[in-house]
Amino acid sequence: MKKPISIKSEDLFKEDAVWGEHEVIKFRWVLIAVILLFIGYIYYTGETDRALTSLLLATVYIFYNAVINILLRKFGSATWIRFLSTTIDISILSLHIFNYSLLFKPIAVTTAASTFLYPVLILLSVLRYDKRLVIFSALFSVFCFNLIYVLRYPFIEAELLDKVASADWAGQIYKSAYLLVMGYFLYSIPKMISRLNQKHLITINLRKSSELNLALEKQKKDLAILQLRKEKRLNKRLADQKALILQQKEELLQANATKDKLFSIIGHDLKSPFAAQTSIIELILADYPQYDKQNIKEILKTIQHSAHQGLDLLGNLLDWSKQQSNLIKHQVTPVRLATIVYEAQALLSHNIAHKKINLVNEVDVKATVCADSNMIKTTLRNILSNAIKYTSDDGTITITTAKEEKFDLLKITDTGIGMTEEQISRLFKIDNNISTPGTNNEPGTGLGLLLCKELLDKNKAEIRVESVVGQGSVFTIAFPHLEEE
Repeated sequence: MKKPISIKSEDLFKEDAVWGEHEVIKFRWVLIAVILLFIGYIYYTGETDRALTSLLLATVYIFYNAVINILLRKFGSATWIRFLSTTIDISILSLHIFNYSLLFKPIAVTTAASTFLYPVLILLSVLRYDKRLVIFSALFSVFCFNLIYVLRYPFIEAELLDKVASADWAGQIYKSAYLLVMGYFLYSIPKMISRLNQKHLITINLRKSSELNLALEKQKKDLAILQLRKEKRLNKRLADQKALILQQKEELLQANATKDKLFSIIGHDLKSPFAAQTSIIELILADYPQYDKQNIKEILKTIQHSAHQGLDLLGNLLDWSKQQSNLIKHQVTPVRLATIVYEAQALLSHNIAHKKINLVNEVDVKATVCADSNMIKTTLRNILSNAIKYTSDDGTITITTAKEEKFDLLKITDTGIGMTEEQISRLFKIDNNISTPGTNNEPGTGLGLLLCKELLDKNKAEIRVESVVGQGSVFTIAFPHLEEE
């Protein structure tokens, strides 16, 4: 802590010194009022000359006090004003005592009640907060007090000096010493006030220092809380980034699995139809003359069947790759289910006729859902194609509509080979999906149902599967009601 700066009392208390000077002026007015009362009493007792002389001195005192008041307003508590007013105060008091000694008795120079005003005038200098003024007041009071005694001593009767206590030179020295001791004591009062003020300043500085330390501690605490919050936000951000990285890792692993499956399909399943067609064509070209028209017709049917399989597979691959790349735009419109079913039936009519399957269409002609038309067409084509693939010759496929509390249902029921619970659980997973050949050994990839699931998810629809081995399967597409879209 810094050492308190030493400040002079007269500099520190300039405003208080002005206040003290005004208090002295007030005291003078009170003193003048008292003097005027005594002058009236003296005049009433018949001492006209003494009363008139005292009135003259009182008039000078009144004028002087008024002048000091004017100077104080103009210059403030200037040093020269303080010394001037103190000098005049003591001088007028001394003249008053001297007047008593002339008009009353010479011994009044030591016995007059007015001599008690010297300590009062010294005390008044304390109100100006000036140590030098206190010393000056004490010394000047002793000087004037003894000067009057020296001037009037020859006129004092010797008998009175012996009879009146402390009226001789010993008493005069005693009184002078008393005034000096009083001056020294009063000299310490401004110093004491200055010390008290400095201690007060130290106390204020200590309080400010404590407040500053508390503010610093609070600031440190606030900074620590802010830092903690930043760390929490950073930790949360890092945790979010970690979760995102893990999610991206899972997506990357899934993408890699999808890529591997896709390449497997392209490398094997998509190759098979074209390889079969190539082999058949090579056989025909090698021994063309030995084949009659009926044989060539059967061979062409086989090539056609293989081409359709390859085309279906290629279509699914293209649709699925577009779905993965978000290239398929989602446009929701009201879709009449009867129209979609009719188009899928027409597209797969050759497959249906080839296996002599009985297709029963019991779709409500008014049934309408809200979805993307192209996505629903692709979905229905794949489900119906699978139903044909896994249904034996002369089997039956039934397409119906129904309603639930929250969904409109489109059901495709076949009398095919059916599936186990394990096979159902793997239908919509590309990483471990193993396709089952159809009843006529039609190849499959398992990609069609995965594509159906993703397309239906985009339309907020569900796909449900029920199946019994050897009895067939039921694929249900559940569309949310139109009012909930």
